[in-house]
Amino acid sequence: MNMQTVTSDVLVIGGAGAAVMAAVSALRQGASVTLAAKGKVGKSGNTIMVGGSFGIDGESAREVCGEPQANQEYTRKKLFHKLVTSAFQIGDQRMARHFVDEAPAAVAELLGWVKDSGQEFKFMPKASRWRTSGRPFGTALRHGLKANAAINVMEDVVISDVLTSKGTACGAIGFNVYTGETIHFAAKAVILATGGYQPFSLQNSISDMTGDGIAMALRAGASAVDMEFLLFIGTILEPLYARGSLLPYLMSIPAMFPPRPKMTDLDGEELVFPDSARFKVKPSDTKVNKLLMTYFYGKGIWKKWEKYGNAFYYDYSAYSDDEIRQAFKAFGESQETWHRKGHYHRIDLARLAEDIIANGKRLKVGYGNEYSMGGVMVEPDFSIANVPGLFAAGEVTGGLFGAFRSGDGLTEMLAHGATAGKSAAAFAAAAAQAQPDDLESKCAWLEAPLHADAGLSPVEAMERLYAACDAGFNYYRDEAHLTKAYEAVRALRKILDTLALATPAREYNLEWMQSVSVRNLALCAEIGIHAALERKESRGTHLREDYPQVDNKNYLFSNVAALDDGEPCYGRREPGETFLPLDREVYPNIAECIAQTILEND
Repeated sequence: MNMQTVTSDVLVIGGAGAAVMAAVSALRQGASVTLAAKGKVGKSGNTIMVGGSFGIDGESAREVCGEPQANQEYTRKKLFHKLVTSAFQIGDQRMARHFVDEAPAAVAELLGWVKDSGQEFKFMPKASRWRTSGRPFGTALRHGLKANAAINVMEDVVISDVLTSKGTACGAIGFNVYTGETIHFAAKAVILATGGYQPFSLQNSISDMTGDGIAMALRAGASAVDMEFLLFIGTILEPLYARGSLLPYLMSIPAMFPPRPKMTDLDGEELVFPDSARFKVKPSDTKVNKLLMTYFYGKGIWKKWEKYGNAFYYDYSAYSDDEIRQAFKAFGESQETWHRKGHYHRIDLARLAEDIIANGKRLKVGYGNEYSMGGVMVEPDFSIANVPGLFAAGEVTGGLFGAFRSGDGLTEMLAHGATAGKSAAAFAAAAAQAQPDDLESKCAWLEAPLHADAGLSPVEAMERLYAACDAGFNYYRDEAHLTKAYEAVRALRKILDTLALATPAREYNLEWMQSVSVRNLALCAEIGIHAALERKESRGTHLREDYPQVDNKNYLFSNVAALDDGEPCYGRREPGETFLPLDREVYPNIAECIAQTILEND
């Protein structure tokens, strides 16, 4: 078998915050490190589309990160309590404690890279958060790598599988996107930092979160947890040049965009968010609004789901043309630290204002998938119990956020990466390099579509997968829609081993790349939909129209999945009361649960 071999103590797979922090951390422990990224480090995946802020508790922001004005009322204790309650009780309390304890040092490290690379983050004292955007965050990450030049960085490499020797991880197999050359990565420890999974056509990260790390871990012998929980936020549908932007979520924050829209369905019927103090949140807890908006507005959208699907309007008809123009102008000025004048990422804000005005002062919006709470089940040191030598960090993991992410993904990836890197380096220091016993079979899996004479196109397969999940596994769910989606994804997975490409050329073959992605994403989707069918209640981002109760008496557990001879098998994991007792009450719906367990304790 003709292929390139790259050898190091630790292999890190990924190209964003978790990967970079893990690579730096492992290097500092004396390990030789290779970082393999699907695109350009800091410029691909979700990183480039960062559009908001990230934070830690106020005490640590002052003591560790040097922010004297940080809100001291937002204590470590309050942050920990928020993580546990916002996870709707099923998060791993050990991971929540790790987040609180380890994130400050990791954030401080990043802020050092920010300063040294000449970037600017803006600290918001009351919320204890730093505002930023994708470009400066990615630039800071690349500076961190440059400052640790001994890390072997290999970009534009698709990793298709983790390699094992007698059940122990010993490297990975992949290929160079541009040359098509197969690469065997030999390593004593492997860290997955590949992000989550998003099986929908509308994704506000504008990324390719195809569950690669989760699926690779499953095939290596790991388990996945909480895969039914996917976070959605307002995302532009039209105009098409702005499709996928998370601007609607930012436009729902009064401090950033003062005009308050009326939300309506496509027939103009208003979607109502109750004007009640019970659903007001503090600056440090604004992420709860994401779930509340999805719950309240989503109920109205669901009533006409068969007619319109995932679509509604932000209606600004209460404002004059000039008020709309001025709001976008002011928003653009607030973003000039990170974006070209008058723009948000690639979007010309003046043009968007005019298009909204021309469309009856309405912006067409859907709920786009932002983040997946579920992922690889890990131990507190971010090792994977059933696969020695395999570690995971960031969104690829499950357990920290349970049913809803109230903490920050950027903070998560930094804290996870720092610990995973140390743990992997320690494992590698005591291990010998092993020869994989599955290199030939996993290389055959990777290259099979190149040699197929006929079969389904990976592009069509991905379209079918998106269509099934769009229709039945979206932000509102019921038995009938979930069952139909599950049957469609199961049927699709049965024919994915017969994928065929339009050309067998290896050089920059996008279909070949997608043949890996769609097989991974379909596996994640099947597991997620099965878990959603099993959970006959509502919890966090799992909103069941037919089972609205949050039922802590019967469903206070996490759904777990593993593979047996390539097919998913299922189980459950009970949450531990490591630090806080669990809530055993039953609540009539998601909103009441949030009001009583999260917001009343702000």
